[in-house]
Amino acid sequence: MKRKYVMIMSIMCSVLFASNVMAGTSKLIPARETLEDLGFVTQWDAESKTAVFKSDEYTVSVKSGSEHFEVNGQKVTFENAIYEDLSYNAPVIINGSFYLPEEELMQAIGLNIFDSLEKQRLADIEGITNARQLGGYVNTEGRAIKQNVILRTGKPSDGTENDLRLLSEKYHVSDMVDFRTDSEVQTAPEPTIEGAVNHHIPLNIAGDMSLLVTDEFKQTYVKAMQNGDRGEMLLLLAESNMLPTPEMYSYFLGDEAADGYRQFFEILLNKPEDSAVLFHCTQGKDRTGMGAALFLYALDFDDETVMNDYLMTNLANTDIIDNDVNAVSKYTDDPEIIEKAIMMDGVSADLLQSVVDKMNAEYGSVKGYIKTKIGLSDDDLAKLKEIYLEAEVN
Repeated sequence: MKRKYVMIMSIMCSVLFASNVMAGTSKLIPARETLEDLGFVTQWDAESKTAVFKSDEYTVSVKSGSEHFEVNGQKVTFENAIYEDLSYNAPVIINGSFYLPEEELMQAIGLNIFDSLEKQRLADIEGITNARQLGGYVNTEGRAIKQNVILRTGKPSDGTENDLRLLSEKYHVSDMVDFRTDSEVQTAPEPTIEGAVNHHIPLNIAGDMSLLVTDEFKQTYVKAMQNGDRGEMLLLLAESNMLPTPEMYSYFLGDEAADGYRQFFEILLNKPEDSAVLFHCTQGKDRTGMGAALFLYALDFDDETVMNDYLMTNLANTDIIDNDVNAVSKYTDDPEIIEKAIMMDGVSADLLQSVVDKMNAEYGSVKGYIKTKIGLSDDDLAKLKEIYLEAEVN
């Protein structure tokens, strides 16, 4: 299952890179490699020179020399798909493999990942980035999270007056959980939302960055900040490995993180009736993303739902990530550096998976980690379900 999410992230990144090259174009990708990573099985008919890729829901077929490909018997045509600066209007064989247009293929097989965001987005919140709720997700027992009872966002200090009013009057936020460090809070203080209690639970995922910061780094970084040059700043952070990495995510396995998330769950367990808990960090993606993952695992959601919610940051922040790509691309065309720079405002399946794998190895499961390391009891887990899930259907 992990390969599927890595592929989805790759698709997201390549779409952003493609937009940098030529608006309104798709990218030619190897059909077999891409579809097999998504769980398709490949068949080849040598007589008709036709490749068929099958999953439970879709059959993709492409014939040598054809001007289109088919999905479940329906023709799919395209224009101006790019491969190595050349444009194609039909499937093509490159190095013995069929190449198909990424955007048209993904849409045709139902991997329109942008649709899922609309179900979770807090559409009337305008200024706060990555603002969404967890309502509607269905767990392994067939029970759904209640609508608008648990919200995850970037820092609320970016919110408009109307945003803050809606969080109070429409969403009835009773508790605001802030995972930012003291210095982050000083830079952008937590706003007051009428009726809500602010809880500051600092999680310092970056650790002691001073060990990596040289005098040369400081001078270059300050210069980039003074000049307002985001591209130079992102380049510096990416080259210095100061953006989120699996090593950085190992913080979530330590005592400080476990204590912080224990406090988070205590707040969740004491949410007043008919109210909502809002939790956030600066961009609502790493510390908030892990908080959401632990919450979902505690309520018996499967890996796919957890990962989908985590990766949704890339959808919510598409415009911001696109700006990051444009900015850093002025300084480099190295895809590895650009991909690292995307982690300023995006996430990667590898990051969350690195933590999940370690929790599974050490505690048997993420829920085992939640019970053993964070300290939630079976009664706590049952109470969480009572508070946040719809009633069981008989």
